[in-house]
Amino acid sequence: MSTAKDIKDLSRQVEPGSLLATICTNRHPVSITPVQNAIEDGLPAIINARDLLAKPPVEPPQLISGLLHQGSKMVLGGGSKSFKTWSLLDLGMSVAAGQPWWGFDTTAGSVLYVNLELPDWAFARRMSDIRTVRPELSGNAKLDTWNLRGYGASFEQLRPVMEKRLNQNYALIIIDPIYKVYGKRDENSAGEMGDLLNEIERLSVVTGAAVVFGAHFSKGNQAGKESIDRISGSGVFARDPDTILVMTKHENEDAYTVESTVRNFKPIAPFCVQREHPLMVRNEALDPSRLKQAGMKKEKYTTTQLLAILGAQELSTTGWFNQAAHKTGIAKRTFMEKLALMKELLVKTPDDTWKALNSAEPEAETVVADAQEKTEVRQVQEVHSAPSAPLCAVGAAAVLLNTAALTAPHAGGCHEL
Repeated sequence: MSTAKDIKDLSRQVEPGSLLATICTNRHPVSITPVQNAIEDGLPAIINARDLLAKPPVEPPQLISGLLHQGSKMVLGGGSKSFKTWSLLDLGMSVAAGQPWWGFDTTAGSVLYVNLELPDWAFARRMSDIRTVRPELSGNAKLDTWNLRGYGASFEQLRPVMEKRLNQNYALIIIDPIYKVYGKRDENSAGEMGDLLNEIERLSVVTGAAVVFGAHFSKGNQAGKESIDRISGSGVFARDPDTILVMTKHENEDAYTVESTVRNFKPIAPFCVQREHPLMVRNEALDPSRLKQAGMKKEKYTTTQLLAILGAQELSTTGWFNQAAHKTGIAKRTFMEKLALMKELLVKTPDDTWKALNSAEPEAETVVADAQEKTEVRQVQEVHSAPSAPLCAVGAAAVLLNTAALTAPHAGGCHEL
């Protein structure tokens, strides 16, 4: 039978009434290929739940015990100049050496640190400073650096180059800081930030490495926000990473409260780290809930200082002020305001001089002074939260304090702001 172009052409070539028989005689079997095998889209196959449970995937190594698996994503967020790069470099060196980081055990693996911000000499100096105080990190055979200051590009431009250059099996890739690879993206756009994090995830899938990056907070005090909402830009940063660590200023100097949000681990209680150059070191003595509040500031002159100057002496108001001004430079108005706060801690003698309460018992005096210091801190906070209240009201409120409460057993150190 000659080749027919279509059904009409075939009907003209065969005898009348034999079209159907001809089609049946000359038909060929059709082979049907499953769609998932026929379409080469690079996506994984659909797996039945019974098969998945029969052969469950192996859990990857925990690069940071209780915090981060190999192949996952983590963001370290913090305010400007909050030592994020120092912390990330310490992390990279710790994983490369299999040493603890911030009290968490790590699994040794090859690390690539993508440095987008520091000059290469500054980066090298920081590594040297860290090795000086942590000699256990001196072996750097598993740590590679890629210094890209001045070569910033969008992440979709860098990722293909990174995939080509990664000639070994990295366990961890650190990108610092993430804003350097935004390109033309708007950090407040959920769609554009979601696209960026998809690019990061693809790098993690292709390389099998965990990807950690640093991100900055929005401007202003962050204590009033939920921890995951403090990172600047779109809320995608608070939803996409598998592990979120945020460093928020603590009321103590150079200290930060670290809060975590984890997807694949048990919750971790907040903890504090404090600057001990060149490291951020975990400090269990600090209360993580004591975040630095807006408007709070460290007092230049404290009641503890002034009581120490008075000591066991009996001094007139003028005599006490003259000694305090000579030693600290305090102004007369400030001294009188402080005096109003201390009157419940003093005794007025018949000679119109001031004497410290229980001055013969130094330990008791310290208790009283510390208790008054805490009261003063609360009063300072109230003044800052209600700017219209006159400062003299603080002194008036202090005079009404219950002496018995002030001399109660000491419950903790003075939190000087």
